Amino acid sequence: MKPTKLFLFLAVAVLLGACKSKTQQPEDVLNAALEKVERIKVAGYEIEEKVKAPYEKEWADIRHCRYIEQDNPQDTTIGASVLHYMEDGSILSAYDGTNSVTFHHEEKRTVVKDFLDTKSLSLPFRPYTPPFYNYVKSLIRYMQNTSDSIHVNVEETEEDYIYKLSIYEDRQVEFFGRAYKMPHNPYDLSEEDTYSYYTLWIRKADTMPYRYLREMSHNINEVTCYNTEWSEDASASNPIVAMDFVRLHGGYKVHYVGKRDTEKEARDDEQLLGKVAPEWTLKDIDGKAVTLESLRGKPTIINLTGLGCGPCIQSYPELVEMSKRFNVVSIESWGKSAQSLRDYAAHHKITYPMLLGEDTVLNAYIGTSRGVPVFFYLDENHIVRKVDRGYAKGMIGRSSEGLGWE
Repeated sequence: MKPTKLFLFLAVAVLLGACKSKTQQPEDVLNAALEKVERIKVAGYEIEEKVKAPYEKEWADIRHCRYIEQDNPQDTTIGASVLHYMEDGSILSAYDGTNSVTFHHEEKRTVVKDFLDTKSLSLPFRPYTPPFYNYVKSLIRYMQNTSDSIHVNVEETEEDYIYKLSIYEDRQVEFFGRAYKMPHNPYDLSEEDTYSYYTLWIRKADTMPYRYLREMSHNINEVTCYNTEWSEDASASNPIVAMDFVRLHGGYKVHYVGKRDTEKEARDDEQLLGKVAPEWTLKDIDGKAVTLESLRGKPTIINLTGLGCGPCIQSYPELVEMSKRFNVVSIESWGKSAQSLRDYAAHHKITYPMLLGEDTVLNAYIGTSRGVPVFFYLDENHIVRKVDRGYAKGMIGRSSEGLGWE
């Protein structure tokens, strides 16, 4: 069902009151903004989200999409149900407090996460990014009520109040329905990298939050909400039931997260073992074409990686060391730009070639899955002798032993 049809369930947008005056106190503005978003029971809106790493010179990814957001008091974790649509009107994901489902339309595949399974229930928080108005509710409540060490700086422009929140704690603070102090990240954080900065924009015209910026040592993202229609009436839209959309896509193969798909895993792991690795020609970060054929005659490690993948980051120092003995290449598998890859390679001190992946090549090696890291160990004739998924310290060296790579 396209979002325009779902928007028909929404009531006529409620006119919002303007701020009292330019002399309104910062706490009064926050109170008024919180009162507005708490009135929203169902909303439809568009989002622009920009994402980059702190070391990147420009936004690495800019996405536009549409959302239906419903207040969901029965979900005591996030507190909202969500439909997420892509620009072309096709549904990307749905969440209802019990399940989240994600659709991969080109592959005709649906991924279902059951948040009531044992593994999910053991987590102190639910790792699902809330929709916009639910998110800013949590952010405002935190600024008003937390006992954490924080500083809030307020700026004022002709159109906006801008609240800049700095959090000085020994762990990063994220918002999943409410504030959570995150466990230390062993992949890409040092003890000095635990800062959390948030900026919230509130329009003076209607005291409504419409943008936030989240800045951390591993990731920066800015989300802007616009073209909002909303209602205080919870019945203005049919309740979202995530599994209903799975049934609507009945021809798709369904994968349940946490339940081992042994047939698929075996096929992906073993399809190339003992065979000549598929040839490819890919571009490096400078636009130069690199072929697998050009690496023939020397053992080669092909690493499929993704920008932002924690275990991938852990593997790079060992891959750099192995590149002194063998050919090593990393192929970016998540569709990032050449500029992002250049910034990434420089930041992580990667000295061997990093290549821009293409679907035909990635499919030949790992099928339609984009789970990384994956390592293929090729002998001098480029016969695949071993495949590793995931990474543990020292793994690459151990996997290279006994393969005739002397």
